[in-house]
Amino acid sequence: MKHNFSIFATVILLSNVDLTTVNAATNQLISAPTIGAQQTSDTNQIVAITYPPLTKREGEGLKLPIPPAQHPRLYLRAEDIPELKKKATSPLLKDCWKKIVSAAALSTDGYLPLTGETHNNNVAVSNAIEAKAFLSVLNNDQKLGRAAIDALLHYYGTLKINPKRPDVTREIGRAIVTGSMVYDWCYPVLTPAEKTILIGRMETLATTMEIEWPAIKGSSLTSHTVEAQLSRDMLSLAIATYDEKPIIYNRVVGRIFAEFVPARAFYYPAGYHHQGSAYGAYRFNWEMYATFIFDRMGYPNVYGRAQQKVPYYFIYSRRPDGQLLRNGDDYSEHSHTFGQWWQLGQSALLLAGSYHNDPIVLAEALKERTVGDNRDYLFEFLFFNWASLRPKADAPVTKASLPLTNYFAPPFGAMIARTGWQDGLASPSVVAEMKVQAYNFTNHQHLDAGSFQLYYKGPLAVQSGVYQGKNGTYGDEHFKNYAQRSIAHNTLLIYDPAEKFTWHKRAIRNDGGQQFPNEAHEPENLTELLTQGYKTGEVQAHAVGPDSLRPEFSYLKGELSAAYSAKVKSVRRSFVFLNFNDATIPAALLVFDHVTAADSTFKKYWLLHSVEEPVIKGAQATVKRTGRGYKGKLLNTTLLPTQDNLTIEKVGGEGREYDVFGTNYPQPVANPSTRAADSAAWRIQVSPKKAARTNLFLNVMQLMDSNVTPSTARLPQKLETDLFTGARLGDRIVLLSKTGTAIGIPFTLKVTGKGVFTVLITDVQTGDWQVRSKSTNKVIKNDSQVLYFRVSAGEYTVSKK
Repeated sequence: MKHNFSIFATVILLSNVDLTTVNAATNQLISAPTIGAQQTSDTNQIVAITYPPLTKREGEGLKLPIPPAQHPRLYLRAEDIPELKKKATSPLLKDCWKKIVSAAALSTDGYLPLTGETHNNNVAVSNAIEAKAFLSVLNNDQKLGRAAIDALLHYYGTLKINPKRPDVTREIGRAIVTGSMVYDWCYPVLTPAEKTILIGRMETLATTMEIEWPAIKGSSLTSHTVEAQLSRDMLSLAIATYDEKPIIYNRVVGRIFAEFVPARAFYYPAGYHHQGSAYGAYRFNWEMYATFIFDRMGYPNVYGRAQQKVPYYFIYSRRPDGQLLRNGDDYSEHSHTFGQWWQLGQSALLLAGSYHNDPIVLAEALKERTVGDNRDYLFEFLFFNWASLRPKADAPVTKASLPLTNYFAPPFGAMIARTGWQDGLASPSVVAEMKVQAYNFTNHQHLDAGSFQLYYKGPLAVQSGVYQGKNGTYGDEHFKNYAQRSIAHNTLLIYDPAEKFTWHKRAIRNDGGQQFPNEAHEPENLTELLTQGYKTGEVQAHAVGPDSLRPEFSYLKGELSAAYSAKVKSVRRSFVFLNFNDATIPAALLVFDHVTAADSTFKKYWLLHSVEEPVIKGAQATVKRTGRGYKGKLLNTTLLPTQDNLTIEKVGGEGREYDVFGTNYPQPVANPSTRAADSAAWRIQVSPKKAARTNLFLNVMQLMDSNVTPSTARLPQKLETDLFTGARLGDRIVLLSKTGTAIGIPFTLKVTGKGVFTVLITDVQTGDWQVRSKSTNKVIKNDSQVLYFRVSAGEYTVSKK
């Protein structure tokens, strides 16, 4: 059996292990009370299934990995059992083990009450059946295995699951998992007739899932199809029953290897998950399940080693207050109370840290909760790898040693820059997200190419909209007209009054923003994603420096026109994040936009969303976050458009919280006083007064404590040359190409003032450049379209060598 992590080698080293806690579990089954009323016969019918031929989507012609010719092979193998017994003594797993023993001690015949109700599933009963089966395989106890089989047969015969329950397919799939465990772990005790009955029961349940087994409907990139249905539920059934019915395995594993594996090979190297801060973690959790299941069967790393990069998206997105920067549809802000450290994707980080032997990821997982503190404690007992907490010789021990900026390559195309890793409401750490977003996978992903977010002692520039509120959730009016749309994000609007927008063939409001790719139809597979119009942007440059671990600047530039309709010719956005290493003004974010519309009459808007009402004074807008113990402040200075061509307006407040050009789409937060929701209900809109096809925007956002008022000398000053525009902030100078295209010709740089200045020039062609004056001759190597150097006051010629 192949394993690429060290849990088994580690636990073998433990000595003087008391195994009485393991062996005594069976004895606890005798005197416990019984759950379940005796029934005279099964009430459920088994459906006869005709399997269609395999297609390319189900891996027709692919050579698939085959389950070993032995049982157990689902979640564990016989050689794993000694180490699993020793796990029961681990302090980190004591709660898991207690739950397993307690569940197995529950005396139940498996029968569920038939009282006319449309739903009678009982998790306590199914947990008890699973625990009995687990202890039977752990202790080679066939008597206990027989008890688990009998209880399972009764459970399936009387089970009723109401098809109208929300997300009922998850409950159906979990019932299939219970049967798969018993089938595999108690295999030596099963009779041929019982095998036939159990396979029929589980197949019948599968026909009621969203995938509509055996059709396997749904996308291999998004939707509920990529959650537990295939990655755990049907895969478990397929492995357990392979000897008797390989057609199930060939169909499930064929789809996984034909479509799931190539898709993840496409986006895993970017180190993120396209479904965002909530659903991204949740769906990654099921991808980790599949990884573990195949590994325990003898096939490690089926999704590739790049999988271990994905958890770092969530680590970098973690705000000091324990929440995450919002990305996509986010239910976490409604499922957590304020002040609670957010738990991500059930067991996502726990499984990833365990499998990939990553102490940083696993330490983050243990900050969320204790091991086994959920319904799937048995899986966490099986998969948790405490050896991962031991740092590897060549790996950093804590996240504090990670680079402060992380670049997430396409298909994401984004950066998250930080000034530190301290936690708590008083943390001095700034967190900034800058996003190009090269592809939009739809479903829970938003139309937010080019957006940014900022956190400093509170959420300051945020994603707006409410995913789950009092008025509804996915697909409601607020969702499709506001929350998923560009207008709810810190990006750009180009308003063509004649433009039409649709969501799944339904007309929706014109917000002036980006279009849903293919009317929000979810791509079926990677081929469709790459060829059918889901590309929304292109990263044109990115850089950090001069120190890659503690960078003074982080730079990202992208072309966003593909996210919009033909109303735009070009939308180039550049981000420059500056880490000042200063307690008064720790950081700033510059956002520069070069926007060309198809028609000069199309109004352009630059958006910034906030929780509290902004204050506008001239070219400055101030946003504070002072409620709930936060003490942060953002000061935005608009340098372009210039003041004679500038309009800054604020939108929000009661009756206009989620306004789309005169129509509000309300969505109140349930229990706002206790929930973690940011509830951003304000925005500023920056726009030029004069109509023009091309407009430039340059906004500088400085971050500080809410009681700080920066001196005039600390405020940004606009800089401009023939080729460049930019800003000076104290001793920092930032210049960007006016046209957004890379400069290759010589130019002159004049620097005035006292002291030494740090200069960042973006949008220059790659290659070696010279910076010369009467007393200076610097050669700067440039492979990322930026020049970064320090000079005193003077006039300099900058030219390519």
